[in-house]
Amino acid sequence: MLGVPVNLASNPFFTNRKFYALSLISGGLLLVLSTANLYFYLAYRDKSLRLNQALAHQVTEIQQLEQSQEQIWKRLQQPETEDFLELVDYLNPLITQRTFSWTRFLNHLEKLIPYNLQIVTITPKAVEGEIVVKIICNAQSGASYIDFISRLESSPDFYGVNLMTEDISKSPNFFGKQYGMLVKYRAQGSQN
Repeated sequence: MLGVPVNLASNPFFTNRKFYALSLISGGLLLVLSTANLYFYLAYRDKSLRLNQALAHQVTEIQQLEQSQEQIWKRLQQPETEDFLELVDYLNPLITQRTFSWTRFLNHLEKLIPYNLQIVTITPKAVEGEIVVKIICNAQSGASYIDFISRLESSPDFYGVNLMTEDISKSPNFFGKQYGMLVKYRAQGSQN
């Protein structure tokens, strides 16, 4: 006999195993992906709901804080409060000036003055929480004045040195120039 395959059936026999196996695998994969997608959707929706609740809570809290701030501003705008604040603004510089230690200031300044420089006036003043000192001095030469300025700038107790005026000295029996300067002083500096 010849090895020729002959199918004499009126309906040929088809093997559908591959088709069913691929369909089953595809269906299982689709089911797994759909389940994962549903899980992530529910997780994100839950997170979104929690974030929306937290946002609503914070918006409510902000509104309450704004109302409190408004009430505080209303209390501060009352005439007796304005008078009190003006009194505080007036007294704070006086307290700062009162607590100014002349002894410590003069001890610090004494170490910085060159031998050929003469201090004429010292006027401390509290300005916005800082102590600004106006110093008027006589110097026989510009070099001694520059030496004094460089000593002030290198000192940890003084900063912000600014020249205000320069004129011929009006002090009797003194030949040289008179200089006016503003310098800021650290009142809480190191004690020596």
